[in-house]
Amino acid sequence: MVGSCDRKTEESAAKSKKQNLADDTIQGLGPSCNYLKFIINTAPGDVYKNTSIPLPASVWHYDEDRQTYVNEVDVEEFLRGACLNISVIQVYMMCLFHEHTFAFDNSQIGFVCPEAMSSSRIKANPQAASMYLKVVFNAEIEKEKKGDPNITKWFLIPYHQENHWILYVLDLRRGCAYIFDSAIGSNRENSAWGILCLAYQVYKFNDGICPNRATMQGLKGFHVKVYHAY
Repeated sequence: MVGSCDRKTEESAAKSKKQNLADDTIQGLGPSCNYLKFIINTAPGDVYKNTSIPLPASVWHYDEDRQTYVNEVDVEEFLRGACLNISVIQVYMMCLFHEHTFAFDNSQIGFVCPEAMSSSRIKANPQAASMYLKVVFNAEIEKEKKGDPNITKWFLIPYHQENHWILYVLDLRRGCAYIFDSAIGSNRENSAWGILCLAYQVYKFNDGICPNRATMQGLKGFHVKVYHAY
């Protein structure tokens, strides 16, 4: 496994038996999650063993369209509260995009790929993560030069590290990032912040629109108080 909640390259080590899912599922999941549990439990054979989900390049800032994979183990771990896999987050973000396309277009919200910005990817190849963000931000610079009104005001950047998720909400043109982290104050190393700060400096010195372009001031982080969900 790449990481206990990262994209899996082999079968999960967690026990995954459909008949045990109902007993282990967290109580009070809500109707949508309970319906998902019902589908997984009653599906014949291996119909949901592996499901491919398209990831359009236009949404994720890729060079070409890609796809992610979700299997019944990922769904079971999510429903039990054991693990939230990157692929599940990607599917959720695509669902948000499809269900609320008009709202996202109106509010000018964009996504950054959680796989490209995961801790395991950054540690394996930090330059690749930096280049990915450079591509994302350079696209915004091109919009600014053309006077395109459809610039992205907010970037949603989910970041996974050591069985923990952090959400960065980046306001590129104000030079600030709002950090939603329920484990603030822990000794957990954060590999994403340095990459974000570096990419912001590149954006700024490539004539990106920001209030502190003429200074050396970097990206500012603001921690937002969040609570654990039980």
